[in-house]
Amino acid sequence: MTPTRIFLRLVGECRAYPVRIAVILLSLAALAGAQFYLTWLVRLGVEPLTRGDSATVANLWRQGAVTAALLIAALFTSRYLLSSVNQSLVQRLRDRAQRQLLVTEVAALREFRSGELVSRIFNDAGVLAGFVRDVLKRLVGETLIVVGGLALMFYLHWRLALATCVVAPLVAVLLNELGGIIRRRGVAAQREIGRLTAILNEQLRGVTTVKGYQAEGFERDRFSAQNAAYRAQVMRGEQWAAVLVAAVSVVGGTALFGIIWYGSQQVIQKHLTSGELLAFCLYAAQTIEPLRRLSEVHGMLQGALAAAARVYEVIDFPRVEAQGRTAMSLPVRGALRFEDVRFRYRADEPVLAGVTLSIAPMETVGVVAASGGGKSTIANLLMRFCDPDQGRILLDGVALRTLRLADLRRAVVVVEQDPFIFSGALIDNIRYGSWHASTAAITAAVSFAGLEPLVSSLPGGLHAVLREAGRDLSGGQKQRIALARAVVRDPAVLVLDEATSALDSDSERQIFVQLQDWLRRRTVLVMAHRLATIRRFERVIVLEGGRVVGDGSVSRLLSGCPAFERLFAEQIVPLGAPMRAGVV
Repeated sequence: MTPTRIFLRLVGECRAYPVRIAVILLSLAALAGAQFYLTWLVRLGVEPLTRGDSATVANLWRQGAVTAALLIAALFTSRYLLSSVNQSLVQRLRDRAQRQLLVTEVAALREFRSGELVSRIFNDAGVLAGFVRDVLKRLVGETLIVVGGLALMFYLHWRLALATCVVAPLVAVLLNELGGIIRRRGVAAQREIGRLTAILNEQLRGVTTVKGYQAEGFERDRFSAQNAAYRAQVMRGEQWAAVLVAAVSVVGGTALFGIIWYGSQQVIQKHLTSGELLAFCLYAAQTIEPLRRLSEVHGMLQGALAAAARVYEVIDFPRVEAQGRTAMSLPVRGALRFEDVRFRYRADEPVLAGVTLSIAPMETVGVVAASGGGKSTIANLLMRFCDPDQGRILLDGVALRTLRLADLRRAVVVVEQDPFIFSGALIDNIRYGSWHASTAAITAAVSFAGLEPLVSSLPGGLHAVLREAGRDLSGGQKQRIALARAVVRDPAVLVLDEATSALDSDSERQIFVQLQDWLRRRTVLVMAHRLATIRRFERVIVLEGGRVVGDGSVSRLLSGCPAFERLFAEQIVPLGAPMRAGVV
């Protein structure tokens, strides 16, 4: 996207605040008019003052007081409303970027480091906080002063004003030539701060790994090097911005000096009065100073455009989740069918290479595979976090691609091995996504998941506040909360993706006993790597090489599925003979 398009797009964003913008423009016009009129009063007061005409001088003072009051009121109004629009614009862009992230494909989001996206929404959007001020107050306000000042200069002495206009093309050339350099430096600086934010985010999330492997020195140096790279880019941009300001100041100062010299000659030759020369010089100063400030605005504007480009890249993410149009037929039975499903994350590494299987409504099946064998991929496909490269998945006979996404994710719930716990009350984590769940439903979920000991140990019980990402909880406690969350959600299809891996065997057994009746009323897929877990189920599906290589009871698989035997070889001997299939 070109800088011009980005600028016009930002201006278009401001049209959401027409009343405030209109008042700002009126205030800036009044501000410029008041400044011009005060200067005009100086011109009118020179001769009466030299003649001792006190009545005229007093009248001019009264006019000056009224004009000054208008100037102060316009200054206050414009400043306050500019800040208001500034903050509204930043809020609007951040809201839109965050909403876009929530509807973007998961795979597309994972192409970015989380810290990079955070930097774009906060750091880059924050840079735009001065856009309205720079565009309206300076670009519009200063332009009004330049145009008005030139008009009055032409009125006073057109030849002298014409000579002054030589400054304008010189300033335009400087802005055009140096402005592009400043913008490119701004883009580079915003890219570096994004990388810096990403590094810090990684270090905070992986702080135990950093400390455990004694890598504090390495991480300190990595952050310091990136911080230095960011500083270097910022200073390169500031260097060129300073060159631009200095160059415009030299051009403006030279022009002002020339005006004073030439004007003095005109006064000596009686072609201009001293009052007119004084007013002309004041208007020239009022005109040249805004030109200098416009050069500063140009530099800041280039930085804002660079930041806006990165924010708009998020807002314009093209890979939005396909919502689907087919409504889910109710009640959802939970029949699943995989038809030659193929999927790969990378072109050279197929994860699923033709999976075909059927799962009946309200059937519970175990799914086993080696690490990276496709268990979690199946869970992601069922939630449509990604779609098959080939083949299709059907729920109650309808392809998932065509189902309304909201209906699908209401019917299917995945409990992950490492569930996310939000900062806030425990009860809010349990009813997350099911905000209107009844007290009875929450109480039942707490009981099913075996959360009573945790609830009773926390000050405040269910209303106890948990730390970010559940840092004050054990892995098993987080898994129990996620299970309770799924129970409250009451899905038709439940996928347990290593959802009890952090629990000991006895705790896991108790949970499955408590959930037994609840599980019978829905379709359940249990991904697990422990034989003690999957031997509870009458049917187990074995994946290897991206295909289904085994499908049956544990006893049958142990005697007739080499892949299954290899997966659990080390667990078979200590466990002894398998339990009767279906026994919990």
